[in-house]
Amino acid sequence: MSDIHEKEFKEDIKHGVRKLMRENGNMSAAQAFIQVTKDMLKNNPFVPPTSGCPINDLPNELLAHIFYLGMEMEMEDEDLSDSEPEYENDSNEDELDLLDSWDSDDEDEGGASAFNGIGKVKGVKKGRPDAADGQCDEEESSDEEENERHLPFQVLVSHVCRHFREVAIESPLLWTTIHYHAGTSLSMAKSWLERSKGHPLQIEIDCHGPDDEEDEDDEEEESQSNSENEDATAKSKHLTKDQISELMDILIPAVNRWQIFSVQANYYESIHLILERFSKCSSAPLLEVLELYHYEDCEEFEHFSPPELSTKFTIFGGDAPKLKSVALWGVHIDWDTCLTLLSDLHDLELAYHANDVRPSFQTFSSIITGSPELETLSLCLSGPSGSASDWGDTPIDVSSVKSLTLCHHEAAYIEALLPLLHLPNVTELYLDYDSEDYSEFALLLSKPLPGRTKSILAGLDHLKLGGFPSNRRARQSMLEQLVNLKSIRLDCAGDEVEFFERLMELKSTPSENGTTQSVVFCPHLTTLMVSGIEGPTMIKFVEARKKGGAPLVKLSLSELDNVDDKEEEWLKAHLEELDFFEPSDSEEELDVDDEDVNELLHTGVVMGLH
Repeated sequence: MSDIHEKEFKEDIKHGVRKLMRENGNMSAAQAFIQVTKDMLKNNPFVPPTSGCPINDLPNELLAHIFYLGMEMEMEDEDLSDSEPEYENDSNEDELDLLDSWDSDDEDEGGASAFNGIGKVKGVKKGRPDAADGQCDEEESSDEEENERHLPFQVLVSHVCRHFREVAIESPLLWTTIHYHAGTSLSMAKSWLERSKGHPLQIEIDCHGPDDEEDEDDEEEESQSNSENEDATAKSKHLTKDQISELMDILIPAVNRWQIFSVQANYYESIHLILERFSKCSSAPLLEVLELYHYEDCEEFEHFSPPELSTKFTIFGGDAPKLKSVALWGVHIDWDTCLTLLSDLHDLELAYHANDVRPSFQTFSSIITGSPELETLSLCLSGPSGSASDWGDTPIDVSSVKSLTLCHHEAAYIEALLPLLHLPNVTELYLDYDSEDYSEFALLLSKPLPGRTKSILAGLDHLKLGGFPSNRRARQSMLEQLVNLKSIRLDCAGDEVEFFERLMELKSTPSENGTTQSVVFCPHLTTLMVSGIEGPTMIKFVEARKKGGAPLVKLSLSELDNVDDKEEEWLKAHLEELDFFEPSDSEEELDVDDEDVNELLHTGVVMGLH
């Protein structure tokens, strides 16, 4: 309490004591003091009410909705933070081991923490909180209890008191999202399924272990002679085949409730096992999103490896009537028997498929045309099998697609495929190529293809450009076509910096009041996201665009780029919005050669697709 406030507090007490003593002649100063302080504390929010906690008077339905909103806010914060969970592996008597110390009433509480990627929670004493009185009384705190907790919101509220616990447990929407990874107990999944009470489920299975990233760093430093031992160690920190089988035994009976099913794995054995279990399901009636990501490193993409796992499964009997979004990274299915399953999609992402497990051109065409409302199409080192000689010359109509991603194909492959994709309405394009010269592909993008009146680039509002090796003439042609572009994302790691530099070019135009200047390229550009540019150059860019009559409105810069405080203040003063983003691993390693690409493919960071 400050001196001023303390003085005011004492004066209020003196005034109150004197007033009471005047009004009550027989009252002593001590009695008046007790009454005054009691009255002053009556509405103090830090003193628990004598009549019980008012929040207990709320209807259970309203309290359950508050819990749900709290859970949603926590999940949104986690998504925005884009940070990995902090794993606690050290034993400490002041930490609660949520995997080992349950009783029969509390086993699901531990499950929550593991679903959230945490094995232990700092600062929580072993055992359940005392809630025998059923009231939300203030609990004793300690320095340890003030440490950060990582339990999910719905579990934290279930530990507050008996009333909260009963409301939380009986609120099925709090328990419909299941996160599962190595170290998670199966009884947790069972508890979540029971509590969700028939509601649609969102299931995320991470077959990685918590120390995968550290393992990868360690493996780079170890000698090649120990590679087999390292591989065995890494695998031990993933979900085993037995663990996956046991988990699927629990989840498969609830397949009619799956709404989202997402899997990440570094070893195809894990994916193969899950696909095999999918193949034994007759249908997935509520499934809307299916994501299967296989990140294992691969040195060549002509033949699938290992061949003994190349089985092409028919999943869910080819029946998932509500499926709208599919992402298959390095994962293949029986494309022909799954055509019905892959129809009526809104989003399709195919990535890292060896040539011999890709769909035929005819089947690929049927997948695309079978989804007349397809809005997002992403092809990264994937697409139809074979080559131009196998495809014919009939274009595939993909008029509905507005967002298109093309990455890491061989130049000859994508130059042959692009003319066979009728894409008149694309407004958002992402390109990332870095192993060959893609000048001819750039020229294809810059001119109307047969049967079309304008180039793909001419209709773009948004362009994201990663690596794109090409000659100056090709880059010039691309810039000339970007007449409607509103935003651009540039990684200025190589020749791509020329795109940035040429956006500063100005031309003189005669006018009634004399000569004026205007930008040469992208007159409607208002938003730029860029990496590899330092502060002084960025200031020059902003000044040039303003001078040319096309001022920049929003700018996002990489945190790794050199922008000092003075330059940052200048940019803030001359832009409506300025922010800084954390670049992906690929952007930190700006010098990526051909040999590095295969090492980065399994992480997906080169493309930034997910």
